[in-house]
Amino acid sequence: MDFNFEEAMNRLSAISELMSNKNISLDDSLKLYTEAAELIEKCGKYLDEAKLVVEQAEMKA
Repeated sequence: MDFNFEEAMNRLSAISELMSNKNISLDDSLKLYTEAAELIEKCGKYLDEAKLVVEQAEMKA
């Protein structure tokens, strides 16, 4: 599966809303937290790669 940054950011937003619900169970909170942590890591790597692409393009210009 290809990584889609925009979808990941949308999911992080949804997770944030879900976790702000005071009625969420601890088990569900932990699952959402784990999912969010993984998405944050993937987004960070994606942004690092995008930065490298931009820097390389600037060097060629």
